[in-house]
Amino acid sequence: MESLPGALRELVEGRSLVLALLLAASPAISATQPEEVRIQIRREAVLSVLQAAMPYTLAVGAGPLSENLVFSEPTTLRFEEGRIAFAVRCQGSPIPLDQVLHPVFTFRREAAGYQLVLESLPVGVPGFGRVDLKDLFPPVDLQTLLRQGVVLSGRPTILEVRVERILVLRDVIELSARLRLTPIASR
Repeated sequence: MESLPGALRELVEGRSLVLALLLAASPAISATQPEEVRIQIRREAVLSVLQAAMPYTLAVGAGPLSENLVFSEPTTLRFEEGRIAFAVRCQGSPIPLDQVLHPVFTFRREAAGYQLVLESLPVGVPGFGRVDLKDLFPPVDLQTLLRQGVVLSGRPTILEVRVERILVLRDVIELSARLRLTPIASR
């Protein structure tokens, strides 16, 4: 984490993964229409953000049955059939656990926009069998990438970048977003 530029480190630590990915993808941003922006995020950029965000610790359970899981060392990131999959090391305590897990993420279209959803994260727990941890990670809303107040020609305005479409292709995640400027009414 210390090797990341300050702004990127703050975004990753603040779990603003979407903005961190946008920063990583900035050379691939293009405009096809005045109000449309297309962003391509390469696998390498996604893997770099994952590596910067780890180790990640998750407390599971409560009381004497609680377990701390530490996720680290993400590798072999793949984009397949609209899904994002990779390998990650998972170590646990107090129950000794050291496994390589294979989480699978997907983007789900909702009425209000997209959500990044953990589809599966199976882990084998000694004495308990196999458990899927997918419900421990809430979906991440990806409706608005940016909502910022700006001053244009001396008038306060809201700049909003709303996600219109997300495609997971073989080598990139492609986002299409629409820019919207809304003047703030004078009082």
